[in-house]
Amino acid sequence: MNNGLHQMTAEYAPQQDRILFRISTSAQVEYRLWLTRRLVKIFWGRAVALFHIGPENDQLKNAMTSMKHQEVVQSSDFSQIHDQGNASAPETKRPLLVAGVTCGYTPEGSILLTFHTAAKRDVNLELNEDMLHALCHIVQQCADKAGWDLQLSLSDTTVVVQPPARHVH
Repeated sequence: MNNGLHQMTAEYAPQQDRILFRISTSAQVEYRLWLTRRLVKIFWGRAVALFHIGPENDQLKNAMTSMKHQEVVQSSDFSQIHDQGNASAPETKRPLLVAGVTCGYTPEGSILLTFHTAAKRDVNLELNEDMLHALCHIVQQCADKAGWDLQLSLSDTTVVVQPPARHVH
């Protein structure tokens, strides 16, 4: 994908039993991808693994990821519909079926998410951590709507943020 990321949206298409993931760039070019249940499950595992790079304590990693995810979701606007009038990328006149996904970090520290399609085309997204949290939220909502019973979760509802302790002198 060329140009900067402008917008990501996803919607469950019951007649296809797939998620239509739409990505538009700042140059108003749109990529449309089909995400299957199997692919969402693979993506989720890889995204969660990226979030958990950090402190060695698993409980601390989970709590930190959960808090960050809740913070990003609460500060994001998911109410906007996908922009109309974008030109489809030449290779995505019809949505491309995603067959695989890889996640990693660029040398600059950004997250590189690559969707490998059945048509042997790769769609690369360069994201920051907040964008990946937002993407996970979008995918999670669609998978829940689909009734795929994947139980995707980054939020631990048992996590309670404690205020810093006060020192009494």
